[in-house]
Amino acid sequence: MNLHSPIVRIETQLLTQKEIELYIKRDDLIHPLVSGNKHRKLKYNLSKLNPDDRPTIVTFGGAFSNHLHATAAACQAMKFACVGFVRGEIDIENPTLKYCISAGMELIPMSRSDYRLKEIAPEVAKIISTYNNPIIVPEGGTNQAALLGVSELIDELQGTRCEAVDYITLACGTGGTTAGLLTSNRLRAKVIAFSALKSDHLIHEIKALSSCKNENKLIVNTDYHFGGYAKWDQTLLDFITDFEKETSVPLDHVYNGKALYGLMDLIANDYFPKGTKIMHIHTGGLQGKAGLVYIMSK
Repeated sequence: MNLHSPIVRIETQLLTQKEIELYIKRDDLIHPLVSGNKHRKLKYNLSKLNPDDRPTIVTFGGAFSNHLHATAAACQAMKFACVGFVRGEIDIENPTLKYCISAGMELIPMSRSDYRLKEIAPEVAKIISTYNNPIIVPEGGTNQAALLGVSELIDELQGTRCEAVDYITLACGTGGTTAGLLTSNRLRAKVIAFSALKSDHLIHEIKALSSCKNENKLIVNTDYHFGGYAKWDQTLLDFITDFEKETSVPLDHVYNGKALYGLMDLIANDYFPKGTKIMHIHTGGLQGKAGLVYIMSK
């Protein structure tokens, strides 16, 4: 696995016109199946486990979850049993769930109302207790072990051209990746987290996860969620197509597409002064592109 993912400079007509330096840290290239922030979040959740204890990894996610996909792949590689509670019905033709099944993950459907109570529902706890040595990894993989894995990204910038950037930008879902960056003692840049969902509480969740460390460096932008989690429109899809053609950097429509749309819109509207140096973290999620094709074909 290429943990020290490459950093590439992005050059477009807009960036040249506005005199902005933009780099992308290609965490999507860490691993073909366990990529981006998912690898960083799972690293210490799984590496601390002893295979001789025969753990069963239990986690949660939606039908097109990057987290479920990555967890299934990681557990298959480490020969761990794994179980995924899925929000909604299980469609075995869904490419994400089809992969999870092929990798050996047992899937358990949950109604959306039950899913909202998954952490406290006694019936869920009862099911989990039937598995050998169950180890629960939260939805999205966000916990303190995940923050440690994410914080190492800042260490990787030392001695690179992005060691002293003015801003680090990224897409934000549960807030775990953003919180992990904030916990680093080496963080110097401001962090702009582009929310992929409608949430007025995200900034508070990030601060709670990071124990308010470096909170003066945090900016949460909620203007580019395109209607909510996993929502999109043709404007977003057209942007992704154009960006990929111009830069050869692939984007998903749930996270990175929205974040980079937002970032480029801010640049176009002179949010950043000339000479600003920005690094965007590509958090992966490209398995979701197959899911988009599947949804649009139905």
